[in-house]
Amino acid sequence: MFGYVRIRKSELKIREYEYYRAAYCGLCRQMGKCTGQCSRLTLSYDVAFLVHVRMLLCGTVPVFKRRRCLVHPLKKRPMMEENDQLSYCADVSALLAYEKCRDDMADEGFWGSMKARLRCLFLSNAYRRARNRLPELAEALRGHLAALLRLERERPASVDAPAAIFGALVADMTAYGLSGPQERVARSIGDKVGRFIYIIDAIDDLEKDAKRGNFNPVLALFGEKPTNEERESIRVALIACLSDLEAALDLIEEHPRQEIKAVVENILYFGMPDTVRRVLCGKADREEDIPGEQ
Repeated sequence: MFGYVRIRKSELKIREYEYYRAAYCGLCRQMGKCTGQCSRLTLSYDVAFLVHVRMLLCGTVPVFKRRRCLVHPLKKRPMMEENDQLSYCADVSALLAYEKCRDDMADEGFWGSMKARLRCLFLSNAYRRARNRLPELAEALRGHLAALLRLERERPASVDAPAAIFGALVADMTAYGLSGPQERVARSIGDKVGRFIYIIDAIDDLEKDAKRGNFNPVLALFGEKPTNEERESIRVALIACLSDLEAALDLIEEHPRQEIKAVVENILYFGMPDTVRRVLCGKADREEDIPGEQ
């Protein structure tokens, strides 16, 4: 998947990092239970962030248990046990991974398209299981992606227009099944995160898209690779997006497990700005990966 919404490990306390790793491992295990073992290969930081946002919004108090796994069979390690939000996000991961493969089939060249077709076949069972549980969300995601594809084929000289569609997609995903104030906050968070991911992904793909002649909203807006001044304007826009996200997160009530809020704040205040520096400015990534991340 995308992998742009990350933690900065060095800024987390030991117990907070251990909590995050246990939640990450729990999500991986739940993906295997909900959508099949193959789907675990699509595990991403972005869906792990969604788990924490949903638990904050719903007041879910996680339970942990020490278990072994295929990647670490010799020593038991803490893992988050099954809960409603973990199961929901496992299904969301399967839906997103499959739709990403379908998108790659349209964007890539012949060999890339063939690889995407194989990945779609590989993930078809996981997608079917997730769609059966979340038919309305699956339909909504496909509708948003179809609208995004139609807009991208028009090659508009705009970053905001396609980013708004992807923001709406992530908003639906974040707010699904919620109501009232929870839904409004979830939609605001999802919209900002979706716009951030779309713009960062476009910048990350600049060279590849320029070489292949694919549509890229940044190239379409500036006519060529952005200058340093134009990159600075993009950076300011992304930081403003993070400020809006911060305001939305401040509306969430306190949670009994402080580690959850600490992880979300770490991603917002450190991890996502690190992504901006890494992708936009070419500076080294400061966060450390979790073993097993795909």
